[in-house]
Amino acid sequence: MQDTKEEEEVVMPKNIQVYDMLISCPSDVSVLVELIEKEIRSFNNFFGRSNDIVVRTRHWSADLYSEFGNMPQELINKQIVDSSDMALCVFWTRFGTPTENYGSGTEEEVERMLSMKKQVFMYFLDKPINPSKLDQEQYKRIQLFMDKYKNRGVFFKVQDESALVSKFRENLELYFDSKIRGNEFRKSSGKKKFCG
Repeated sequence: MQDTKEEEEVVMPKNIQVYDMLISCPSDVSVLVELIEKEIRSFNNFFGRSNDIVVRTRHWSADLYSEFGNMPQELINKQIVDSSDMALCVFWTRFGTPTENYGSGTEEEVERMLSMKKQVFMYFLDKPINPSKLDQEQYKRIQLFMDKYKNRGVFFKVQDESALVSKFRENLELYFDSKIRGNEFRKSSGKKKFCG
């Protein structure tokens, strides 16, 4: 008699590349964090799933623990900034609170990421605001910041939240597509891997 036992299908684990993305923004656009996280979940479910990529978000409001012994921004840098693989930075009307070394925490986070040669997606929201609610000094600092970066890379001005998430999603897919096409993605470069 022939053995009729069905062969069990062997499922091989996938090598999934996991990237941590820092979301860095002053308080006037912190309400966008949820929209950005939703867009990243959508990216993971479609583009990410078909390319074995997972992007995890990191933001100070959800990913810090209580710690003492240094300046707050130094603790933020240690806990989530320096270990992130990339950053998303968004400005609208506020530049943010100065740190010991920079004009704002967001500026310091951008500079740290760039100094480590990590990807930074940078956007400036160009949405109208009631003039009585605009802090002219904060807005002037944003303009100076934009001038500082205009010859150092590419950033985008977007008209509203919808345009922001749409442009960011497009840029995220283009970024990972360029890594895949350039074969950087498949090389073992110390990226976190999850086998599942």
